[in-house]
Amino acid sequence: MNIQMQFSGLIILMLLLYFYNRQETVGLYTEKLFRRALNVTILCLILDIVSIVMITFQENFPLWLVKAECKSYLVTLLLNGYIALRYACADANSSERTKHFVKAAGVFTMGAGILIFALPMNLYREGRVVYSYGLSCMATYFGALALIVTTLFMVIKERKSINPKRHKAITLWMGVWMLAAFIQFLNSSLLLVGFASALGMVILFFELENPESNIDKKTGFFNSYAFLEYIKQRYRNNMESSLMLIALNDAYKELGSEQVDDVILEMARFLQLTQEKKAFKMDDKEFILVFENRESMDRAYHMIEQRFDRSWLETVQNPEGIMLQPYYLIIPSALKVGQNEKDMLSVLKYFRGHGLNIPERRVFVIDEESVNKKHAREEMLIEVVSAMHEDRTEVFFQPIYSTKKKKFVSAEALVRIRDVNGKIIPPGLFIPVAEETGLISKLGEIVFEKTCKFIKDNDIEQHGLEYIEVNLSVVQCESKLLSEIYQRIMEKYDIAPRLINLEITESASIVMKNNLLENMHNLMDYGVSFSLDDFGNGQSNLNYIVDMPVKIVKFDRDMTNSYFESDKAKLVLKATLHMVHEMGLKVVSEGVETKEQLDELERIGVDYIQGYYFSKPIDAISFMDFIKEHNQ
Repeated sequence: MNIQMQFSGLIILMLLLYFYNRQETVGLYTEKLFRRALNVTILCLILDIVSIVMITFQENFPLWLVKAECKSYLVTLLLNGYIALRYACADANSSERTKHFVKAAGVFTMGAGILIFALPMNLYREGRVVYSYGLSCMATYFGALALIVTTLFMVIKERKSINPKRHKAITLWMGVWMLAAFIQFLNSSLLLVGFASALGMVILFFELENPESNIDKKTGFFNSYAFLEYIKQRYRNNMESSLMLIALNDAYKELGSEQVDDVILEMARFLQLTQEKKAFKMDDKEFILVFENRESMDRAYHMIEQRFDRSWLETVQNPEGIMLQPYYLIIPSALKVGQNEKDMLSVLKYFRGHGLNIPERRVFVIDEESVNKKHAREEMLIEVVSAMHEDRTEVFFQPIYSTKKKKFVSAEALVRIRDVNGKIIPPGLFIPVAEETGLISKLGEIVFEKTCKFIKDNDIEQHGLEYIEVNLSVVQCESKLLSEIYQRIMEKYDIAPRLINLEITESASIVMKNNLLENMHNLMDYGVSFSLDDFGNGQSNLNYIVDMPVKIVKFDRDMTNSYFESDKAKLVLKATLHMVHEMGLKVVSEGVETKEQLDELERIGVDYIQGYYFSKPIDAISFMDFIKEHNQ
């Protein structure tokens, strides 16, 4: 009997089935299809073997039974081809057109199966060579060929949405199957199609469906690749998911590598106890648990938090163990934070980065509101970048009044951005984004250069203006190149350095104080002066005045207003004003909005007044008109 190859294929498939079943799978749709294809292929080979036996000993069986069994084998070949088509379309399964196409292929397969049973079949037996032939077999060949060609067509058509490895494996599978069918068509005595089906399963197993490839070897959890595939499937099937990311962050930096591994393993064993979840190990310090609903996730969260109230790695040598504090990213509803897995991963990446920057905050709940803020931030980032490239940034000026000279002697330069329609974007929307992304440094340079050009074009001294104040961001203060860049800009416009006053904030000196002081001294030697902005709105206020070589101190709006609202604040402001004057420095009060405030601050000796009482920030032309009118 020509049965050796069928037995060989069956043994291979049984081994595959054993190795496949001994490892937990993620629960992907492709895994179900592969298991189905594996079972159908095993059935196909069994029926192939039985058909060979029955043809060989056909005198011992009714002829109709032999032919029925042979036709059943042919139908399983078609069924295998249909499953292959469904497997190929798995990645594009969310497309309604693809779903209809697969259904149509199912109807075709069913019709071809009925036709195989309806058409006549002949049996051949001569020595050890046995096979069937006739119209029933021809229908099988053409039906299988149609399914193979269709599968290849779908693989090519949907290649952008199909996993590249799946594209390669299916193409190879179909190629092997088509070659075997062609050889068997030319020589019916070579029964290769069943064995080729077994080879196809081997290709899929080792290229795509080996469960071991989805497992993190250290913990036994599913890995990051499995997570991506799992989440992708849930989005495509519109299945709700609740996610909890648990990260150790810097909690174990002081541990040795062996202790780190031990902590991870102990955490993994504990997290395995969590019910109703899929557990994924993302990298060396992060786990993600996926739940089908928020209630399950909430129960798990409370259990996990209680466990972290106790120590880890308790041993005889170290009975106190190690205390760890993770941080959590919690997504109550994945469907509400993104339309697909890419959106959700982008959200995770964004908030994971923000979590690392806020160590005192340990739990981030990511909901629709937080995602909308993220999107708004991204849109504003695009707006800021395009505004800088398209020169839609402007400098507005707010006049500063001298109480002694009774005129306007300065102004604060403030950045403004217009959208594509020419509408001013509120600074509160774009400044935080520019600061977070580091764009504030480039934006600050643009403001400084435009301010220098404004000074050059308007000859401000002849109108009574002594200098223009320009803000420095924290990021700019960190740069060792700040003084060099600003000197070069002033030289470009031939600006006298005395016409520039740079404002630093209290927080600017925290990050890199040495760089800041070096920049300040370089620019002061060049002739630039400095002021301390937003005094009263930071930390260690008096130390800043002592340490920083500034000439002007600016009381912020809150400090100014508090003077008129609280007797204690009034005493503090007066004492601070006296102290600053004793140090030989000048004071600006910001946020002045009424005549009463102006008169009182002037009475107690404030040197300069800035606020809406005189003018809000206005564009360069309006500002010069204002100065010409009021400084006559």
